[in-house]
Amino acid sequence: MPNRLAVCAVVFGIMSVLPAAAPAQQAGAAPRLVIGLDLSVSNPLVEDPAFALKLAERVADEIQDLPVRSKVMIRTFGDNDATANTLQIDEVISARNKPEAVAESVGVLIAQIPSLVENGKLEAQQNTNILAFLQTMVDAVGECQTPTTFILLSDGLEDSEYARLADPGQTLPSVDMRPPNDRRYKCDALKILGLGQGLQKFEDIEHLRARWETWAATGSDRPFKTFVGLSDW
Repeated sequence: MPNRLAVCAVVFGIMSVLPAAAPAQQAGAAPRLVIGLDLSVSNPLVEDPAFALKLAERVADEIQDLPVRSKVMIRTFGDNDATANTLQIDEVISARNKPEAVAESVGVLIAQIPSLVENGKLEAQQNTNILAFLQTMVDAVGECQTPTTFILLSDGLEDSEYARLADPGQTLPSVDMRPPNDRRYKCDALKILGLGQGLQKFEDIEHLRARWETWAATGSDRPFKTFVGLSDW
């Protein structure tokens, strides 16, 4: 049965409180999964029920094997405007809140995104501020001092003051999101599901994937250990 708290939080706009910054990383620390829902108008998630369901099933699979004490955080992004992205849902895997139940509730939420946008419960947005969202969330989780994976349901087409990636000639700025005085920790992985959806040419998708991989995980100074960008699966 879907987790009613998660579904109601979307439908009625209930917000939970952002967690405090995590303490210094310890061996065996429970992992954290941050799920970012790209509500920009370029992303098929906001209007394609079949694609939303496909994303829902993929993310549910990612959640089902999480151990006890793992945290799952769900946020939306698009415009660089906090008032446009008030959805905040946090779940902790426990003996009572089993991973299967959390996976089901998150899957229900993701599958409902197109209808929630159509009904005005969520707002489709004009810009795609992926970098600003990642910066905000890395700060919120304590600079990845505990093992943290980001899964973005996004076409990956950054459309902001930093870059317009719909232009094949533009690249992402080489910016490390971690504090300059403390870069001991890397986030575990950045995964973008739906990367390049809407692009017509395979080589354009591959070029987009290469730009994100270079930004995220190529080199010792990058903020993530690994990058995965999937257009389809």
